[in-house]
Order: sequence, then structure tokens, then C-alpha cells
Amino acid sequence: MKQQRLSLCLLFLIGFCGLVLRFPVAQISAEETPVPSATPAATGAAGISPTPEPPSVRWVGVHKWGEEQRGINNIYAQRGDDIWVDIINFKDWVKSLEEKKKKPENSDVRDLILYLDHIPLKGVSPIYWHENTWSIGGVPPVQTTDTTVGFSLVRNEDSKLGWSHVLNQPVFTRKAIVSVGFANGEEMNSELTPDKNTGKKDQQFYLTVIPPFRTAFGLLVILGALIAFLALARYTHIIRDVAAPRRPDGRRPYSLARGQMAFWFFLVIASYFFLWIVTGDMDTLNTSVLALIGISAGTALGSAFVDAAKPVSVGSPGNQPIVDVTRPHLEVLAELTQLRADTQKELEVLQKARTLISPSDKQALDDNEQQQNEVRERLANYRWQSAYFAWPTWKGVMYDLLAENNLISFHRFQIFVWTLILGIMFVANVYNELAMPAFSATLLGLLGISAGTYVGFKLPETKAQ
Repeated sequence: MKQQRLSLCLLFLIGFCGLVLRFPVAQISAEETPVPSATPAATGAAGISPTPEPPSVRWVGVHKWGEEQRGINNIYAQRGDDIWVDIINFKDWVKSLEEKKKKPENSDVRDLILYLDHIPLKGVSPIYWHENTWSIGGVPPVQTTDTTVGFSLVRNEDSKLGWSHVLNQPVFTRKAIVSVGFANGEEMNSELTPDKNTGKKDQQFYLTVIPPFRTAFGLLVILGALIAFLALARYTHIIRDVAAPRRPDGRRPYSLARGQMAFWFFLVIASYFFLWIVTGDMDTLNTSVLALIGISAGTALGSAFVDAAKPVSVGSPGNQPIVDVTRPHLEVLAELTQLRADTQKELEVLQKARTLISPSDKQALDDNEQQQNEVRERLANYRWQSAYFAWPTWKGVMYDLLAENNLISFHRFQIFVWTLILGIMFVANVYNELAMPAFSATLLGLLGISAGTYVGFKLPETKAQ
């Protein structure tokens, strides 16, 4: 009996010790178990709600063939296309604007406008929109709203200023940041940034500024017209001064006034087509362009009136060499060099013959002097003609534009430089501002004074002839 009681006491003691030791071991084991990450499922099981996604523009695409093309990383669009953007949690963004007291009076989806490179395009409003909502597990679950909004990349009266900033200094294609916002300047954060390209889900938006097909077609037309004009200028009198003496090569010199008129014609035509290609606007001409065309046309018309009063006949041959100028210039130059040498020898013979004439023979001395003067004139003419045929083509053209009666004139140089400077300013303004330049009345008046000076200086030159 005693032994049985001892066994029961021993069993009770062992059971009590086991219960005492079990509690701290379980507590230590619970403390050492790692806590899982806060995934949606884990947080839902643990009763913790996940963090809502921040409002942002997440995806973009081109709306083609009646559907929103998705899953494309590199998006290419141009003016006139329809695009769509996905906006995450639009209402949360509007609520945050209200808390910051920056919410506009009209803050619905229909009141959004498109932003490109942080530039608001007022007038580019949604053409459609629809929402898609999904939930992320949690207690309570978090809902995320994806609002797809469609925009048409149109350039209207309201969006002209914004498009001018987006499209200026145009290239064929450029990366752009796509976002949305309100007309008061509040823009939503966008994940479509040009410097973000780290994975397959990242998108890059490329805006085609200069459409290749239309540009190529227009360039062919303009270049074809320019080539035809250059051919006509070389072989016809389209911009030549038909009243001026012929050049050493037998052709009439180029007219500065007609050349200026052709310069502004092609510059305006090319600029007008370029602006139409980039902006689609056909009403780009302004009063400054009309004034430039009018001044150049008036200069050419005034020059023609003055030339019509010149005593030199249209068929005047000028100082022509007695060589065939239709041959290559090198052959003509070689023959002129030989003529110069022969003429120099002829002059030396006349000078030696003069030493043999008696001083009392006045008639023989006068005849010898007249013959020497004629030879010297021919020699000077051959030297000038040899120098002309040795020039490159561009130098001969510049001499035609700047010289009057074989003399470089400042009034010609003045109008030439002013035309060149204004032409450079014209091209720079069209490229940087996407608009025809608006020259001040003072600047246009200065160009008009230069043109009037050019025409006025031709009057005494006419009388001198």
C-alpha cells in the first residue's frame, strides 16, 4: 500500500513539472517565429487593410480600329490620333485637391484636359471615359478604380498656344510625358516619364511631330520647284538683268532685285508648307510676310523702270572675248592666257617702234599712241576676262549681285546684307515659334529705305551711261 502511494505522488510531481515547463517554452517558440510580409492575403488574414494605390496616370495607348490597343510598351502617336490614358483612383486625387483648397469648380472626368510635357492643352477634352473597379483583400477591403479616358490630339483655337510650346523646335519624334489635369494648372502625377524604362511594364510615349510621309511628299514638290528654278535661272533670263551688258561668258548678269524677290518667294513657300506639316494650320501668313513680298516686288519693279531708261540696248554685247565661250572654262582660260601674251608682245613692238619715229613727225606719233591705247584696252579686257573665268561659280554670282558696271556698290551690298539677316531671323522664328515672324514697322521701314536707296542709286548710273 505504501509503495503504491509513493508511485502516485511521483506521477503527480512529474505531471506538475511538465505543466510548469510547457508555458515558457511555448512563449519562447511564439516569439521566435518570423512574421510573414504584409501581402494582401496575409494582411487580410491578420485583419490589416492594404495601402491604397496613389492616384496617377498609369498607362497610355492609341485608339485604333474601334479598340484600345493594350500591352504595347512603345506608343507612337501624332496630331490627329485618338489616344487613351488610364487614371488610377481619380476621385482620391480630386479629394486631395479639395483638402489643399486647389480643387476647381468643375472637377469631373469630363472637365479634364490633356497634359504633354507638363504643358496644358486647353481644348483637348475627353471624348469618352469608362471605369473599372477591383478590390484587394483586407479588413475592410481596399478598392482601386481605373478610369480610362480618351482624348483626340486636335489643335483648335483653345489649344493652339499649348501645342505651340509642345511642337516648337520640331524633330521627327520626341519622347513626351503624358498626364491629365484641370485647366487651373493642377496636373496629376504620371508614371509615363521619358527617363523611366526599367521593365516590361514601363511605357514610353513618342509624339511624332513631323510626319515622314507628308514631309517627304512636300519636300519632293518644293525641291522639284527649286531645281527647276535653278535650271531656269542658269539657262534663261528669269532673274537676269536683260538691260545690262553681257558678262565675259556671254550671258546677262543676275539681277539683285529679281534675286531678292525669288529669295523671299521660296522662303515663304517653304515656311508655309513646314508650318502646315507640323501644326496643320493653313492660316499662317501675316502682314509682315505681305510687307516683305511687297517690298521685294516693289524693288524689282522700280529697278525695271530705271533699267528701261538706260541707253544701253538689249543686244549690247559688252566687252566680249574673241573666243568660243561655250567651251569649258579651263579651255577658254587657256586661250585667253595666250591672247594676253600675244597682246603684250604687240604692245612691246609698238613701244619699240615709237622710239624710231622722228619727234617732228606728229602724225606718226599720234597714230602710234592711238594704237598703243587700243592694245592696252584689249590687254586690260583680256586680264579681266581671264580673272572672271578663273573664278568659281559662286564668286561670279556674287559679283553679279554686288557689282554695277564692274564696280562693287555699297547700296547693293547694303540691301543684300539686310535681306540675308532678315532671312535668317525669319527661318529661326518659324522653327522656334512655329509662326511667321511679326517684324516691327520700324524694321520693315528700314528694309524699305534700303530698297529705295538701291533704286535711287541706279538713276545716276543710268545717266552716266
